[in-house]
Amino acid sequence: MFHSLHAPVLCSLIIVRSRPELARGSAISSLALFTVRRQGRREARFEILRAAFDRDASRASIIDGLCERIPKEAELLVRVPKVAPYSWRHAFASGQVPAPTDVDLIRRNLPNTTLLPLNVSDDQLIAAGQSVGLEVPGSDPTPHRRRRRAPEQAMALWAIYTNGFCRKPEARALMAAFRAWHTIERVRPLPF
Repeated sequence: MFHSLHAPVLCSLIIVRSRPELARGSAISSLALFTVRRQGRREARFEILRAAFDRDASRASIIDGLCERIPKEAELLVRVPKVAPYSWRHAFASGQVPAPTDVDLIRRNLPNTTLLPLNVSDDQLIAAGQSVGLEVPGSDPTPHRRRRRAPEQAMALWAIYTNGFCRKPEARALMAAFRAWHTIERVRPLPF
Protein backbone atom coordinates (compact mmCIF):
# COMPACT_ATOMS: atom_id res chain seq x y z
CA MET A 1 0.00 0.00 0.00
CA PHE A 2 1.27 3.44 -0.94
CA HIS A 3 1.40 6.06 1.80
CA SER A 4 2.17 9.65 0.87
CA LEU A 5 3.27 12.39 3.21
CA HIS A 6 1.91 14.90 0.68
CA ALA A 7 -1.74 15.79 1.28
CA PRO A 8 -4.21 14.76 -1.45
CA VAL A 9 -4.97 18.48 -1.91
CA LEU A 10 -2.35 20.97 -0.78
CA CYS A 11 -2.47 24.73 -1.25
CA SER A 12 0.55 26.98 -0.89
CA LEU A 13 -0.18 30.63 -0.08
CA ILE A 14 1.92 33.75 -0.40
CA ILE A 15 0.54 37.12 0.68
CA VAL A 16 2.48 40.18 -0.41
CA ARG A 17 2.07 43.34 1.63
CA SER A 18 3.05 46.94 1.02
CA ARG A 19 4.99 46.92 4.32
CA PRO A 20 5.71 44.30 7.01
CA GLU A 21 2.45 42.84 8.29
CA LEU A 22 2.31 44.53 11.68
CA ALA A 23 3.63 47.90 10.48
CA ARG A 24 1.26 50.85 10.47
CA GLY A 25 -0.23 51.36 7.02
CA SER A 26 0.55 47.84 5.82
CA ALA A 27 -1.89 46.58 3.20
CA ILE A 28 -2.25 43.40 1.17
CA SER A 29 -1.11 44.26 -2.35
CA SER A 30 -1.28 40.79 -3.94
CA LEU A 31 -1.50 37.10 -3.22
CA ALA A 32 -0.90 33.80 -4.92
CA LEU A 33 -2.54 30.47 -4.13
CA PHE A 34 -0.88 27.41 -5.67
CA THR A 35 -3.01 24.25 -5.49
CA VAL A 36 -1.69 20.73 -5.99
CA ARG A 37 -4.15 17.83 -6.32
CA ARG A 38 -2.58 14.40 -6.10
CA GLN A 39 -3.70 11.86 -8.69
CA GLY A 40 -2.35 8.42 -8.05
CA ARG A 41 1.10 7.65 -6.70
CA ARG A 42 3.24 10.11 -8.59
CA GLU A 43 0.98 12.37 -10.56
CA ALA A 44 -0.62 15.68 -9.73
CA ARG A 45 -2.68 18.50 -11.19
CA PHE A 46 -1.52 22.05 -10.57
CA GLU A 47 -3.35 25.35 -10.53
CA ILE A 48 -2.27 28.88 -9.71
CA LEU A 49 -4.53 31.72 -8.64
CA ARG A 50 -3.11 35.22 -8.46
CA ALA A 51 -4.75 38.47 -7.47
CA ALA A 52 -3.64 42.08 -7.03
CA PHE A 53 -5.42 44.64 -4.89
CA ASP A 54 -5.74 48.41 -4.62
CA ARG A 55 -4.93 50.08 -1.33
CA ASP A 56 -8.69 50.64 -0.93
CA ALA A 57 -9.45 46.90 -0.79
CA SER A 58 -10.32 45.87 2.75
CA ARG A 59 -8.26 43.18 4.43
CA ALA A 60 -11.43 41.40 5.55
CA SER A 61 -12.85 41.18 2.01
CA ILE A 62 -9.52 39.96 0.63
CA ILE A 63 -9.21 37.22 3.29
CA ASP A 64 -12.88 36.24 2.89
CA GLY A 65 -12.48 35.96 -0.91
CA LEU A 66 -9.29 33.95 -0.51
CA CYS A 67 -10.91 31.52 1.95
CA GLU A 68 -13.78 30.91 -0.48
CA ARG A 69 -11.24 29.73 -3.07
CA ILE A 70 -9.38 27.28 -0.85
CA PRO A 71 -10.81 23.78 -1.40
CA LYS A 72 -12.52 22.46 1.74
CA GLU A 73 -10.45 19.27 1.70
CA ALA A 74 -7.13 21.08 1.29
CA GLU A 75 -4.29 21.50 3.73
CA LEU A 76 -2.87 25.01 3.59
CA LEU A 77 0.84 25.73 3.51
CA VAL A 78 1.62 29.30 4.61
CA ARG A 79 4.84 31.23 4.90
CA VAL A 80 4.97 32.70 8.36
CA PRO A 81 6.76 36.05 8.33
CA LYS A 82 9.39 36.81 10.89
CA VAL A 83 7.98 39.36 13.30
CA ALA A 84 10.30 41.85 14.88
CA PRO A 85 10.37 41.01 18.60
CA TYR A 86 10.18 44.73 19.33
CA SER A 87 6.70 44.94 17.73
CA TRP A 88 5.27 42.27 20.04
CA ARG A 89 7.06 43.53 23.16
CA HIS A 90 5.96 47.08 22.46
CA ALA A 91 2.32 46.03 22.01
CA PHE A 92 2.23 43.95 25.19
CA ALA A 93 4.14 46.55 27.24
CA SER A 94 1.68 49.25 26.24
CA GLY A 95 -1.26 47.02 27.20
CA GLN A 96 -2.39 46.49 23.63
CA VAL A 97 -3.34 43.16 22.17
CA PRO A 98 -1.55 42.75 18.83
CA ALA A 99 -3.86 42.74 15.83
CA PRO A 100 -4.54 39.30 14.35
CA THR A 101 -2.23 38.28 11.56
CA ASP A 102 -3.44 37.24 8.12
CA VAL A 103 -2.89 33.61 9.13
CA ASP A 104 -5.00 34.15 12.28
CA LEU A 105 -7.86 35.48 10.15
CA ILE A 106 -7.58 32.58 7.71
CA ARG A 107 -7.61 30.13 10.62
CA ARG A 108 -10.81 31.75 11.96
CA ASN A 109 -12.50 31.55 8.55
CA LEU A 110 -11.37 27.94 7.93
CA PRO A 111 -11.44 26.25 11.34
CA ASN A 112 -11.46 22.74 9.83
CA THR A 113 -8.50 23.35 7.50
CA THR A 114 -5.07 22.12 8.56
CA LEU A 115 -2.59 24.99 8.37
CA LEU A 116 1.05 24.10 7.82
CA PRO A 117 3.15 27.14 8.73
CA LEU A 118 6.71 27.33 7.40
CA ASN A 119 9.20 29.95 8.46
CA VAL A 120 11.64 30.14 5.57
CA SER A 121 14.15 32.83 4.69
CA ASP A 122 14.19 34.69 1.39
CA ASP A 123 17.40 32.86 0.51
CA GLN A 124 15.75 29.46 1.09
CA LEU A 125 12.78 30.49 -1.05
CA ILE A 126 15.07 31.72 -3.85
CA ALA A 127 17.16 28.52 -3.78
CA ALA A 128 14.06 26.30 -3.80
CA GLY A 129 12.58 28.24 -6.70
CA GLN A 130 15.78 28.09 -8.72
CA SER A 131 16.00 24.32 -8.15
CA VAL A 132 12.71 23.89 -10.04
CA GLY A 133 13.32 26.56 -12.68
CA LEU A 134 11.50 29.52 -11.13
CA GLU A 135 12.61 33.13 -10.97
CA VAL A 136 11.95 34.12 -7.35
CA PRO A 137 12.76 37.73 -6.46
CA GLY A 138 15.39 38.53 -3.85
CA SER A 139 14.66 40.19 -0.55
CA ASP A 140 14.83 43.76 -1.89
CA PRO A 141 13.06 43.82 -5.26
CA THR A 142 10.77 46.66 -6.26
CA PRO A 143 7.21 46.49 -4.90
CA HIS A 144 5.90 45.83 -8.42
CA ARG A 145 8.29 42.90 -8.91
CA ARG A 146 7.38 41.44 -5.48
CA ARG A 147 3.67 41.52 -6.38
CA ARG A 148 4.30 40.03 -9.81
CA ARG A 149 6.44 37.18 -8.47
CA ALA A 150 4.04 36.00 -5.74
CA PRO A 151 3.06 32.93 -7.83
CA GLU A 152 6.71 31.85 -8.08
CA GLN A 153 7.09 32.26 -4.33
CA ALA A 154 4.00 30.11 -3.69
CA MET A 155 5.38 27.40 -5.97
CA ALA A 156 8.83 27.61 -4.32
CA LEU A 157 7.21 27.26 -0.88
CA TRP A 158 5.49 24.09 -2.10
CA ALA A 159 8.83 22.81 -3.44
CA ILE A 160 10.44 23.34 -0.01
CA TYR A 161 7.62 21.39 1.65
CA THR A 162 7.64 18.58 -0.91
CA ASN A 163 11.42 18.12 -0.88
CA GLY A 164 11.54 18.35 2.90
CA PHE A 165 8.63 16.10 3.88
CA CYS A 166 8.04 13.62 1.06
CA ARG A 167 10.04 10.49 0.39
CA LYS A 168 12.75 11.05 -2.25
CA PRO A 169 11.13 9.03 -5.09
CA GLU A 170 7.78 10.73 -4.48
CA ALA A 171 9.36 14.19 -4.32
CA ARG A 172 11.30 13.57 -7.56
CA ALA A 173 8.14 12.42 -9.35
CA LEU A 174 6.14 15.41 -8.12
CA MET A 175 8.91 17.82 -9.11
CA ALA A 176 9.07 16.25 -12.60
CA ALA A 177 5.29 16.62 -12.97
CA PHE A 178 5.54 20.22 -11.76
CA ARG A 179 8.34 21.08 -14.21
CA ALA A 180 6.30 19.67 -17.11
CA TRP A 181 3.21 21.65 -16.05
CA HIS A 182 5.23 24.84 -15.51
CA THR A 183 6.85 24.55 -18.95
CA ILE A 184 3.43 24.25 -20.58
CA GLU A 185 2.12 27.21 -18.55
CA ARG A 186 5.03 29.42 -19.62
CA VAL A 187 4.46 28.82 -23.34
CA ARG A 188 0.68 28.94 -23.21
CA PRO A 189 -0.64 32.12 -24.86
CA LEU A 190 -2.28 34.63 -22.54
CA PRO A 191 -6.07 34.96 -22.86
CA PHE A 192 -7.30 38.19 -24.47
